[in-house]
Amino acid sequence: MASFLKNINMVSRSATLFGDTELSKASPLKGYQSKYLLTVCSNPGVSQDDLARMLFVHKSNVARQIAQLEAEGYVERREDPSDRRISRVFPTAAAEGILPVIRGVNARWREVICEGFSEEEKKTLYDLTERLYKNAVKYMEEKGD
Repeated sequence: MASFLKNINMVSRSATLFGDTELSKASPLKGYQSKYLLTVCSNPGVSQDDLARMLFVHKSNVARQIAQLEAEGYVERREDPSDRRISRVFPTAAAEGILPVIRGVNARWREVICEGFSEEEKKTLYDLTERLYKNAVKYMEEKGD
């Protein structure tokens, strides 16, 4: 099982490097930042705490990445009107404009890693990894961090 987890980790790391290379052609974004932008664009006004939970990252990582994305003009933070301790994150027009590029990079990566797979194998892979993801979400929710 250890090599199975190593393989998943290496595919994830390779995806980040692929994203770095491909995104650098169109923007200053890094591969790991795309998941932040995709999540913020899908959930405008998400709190930084909720973003950390959704991405399974530490709150300090979210704060650092959001600050960088804000400096680059992709997101803006606003104080929650009902609780000033909460920062809400919203996509900017620049974020919305770069979404097709991010989605295109992700689609090309799927093509690269699924080369030689039949449609049935791709569906099986999707179904199995979806189950892995749901188990991970369940664990993280039960952990309650």
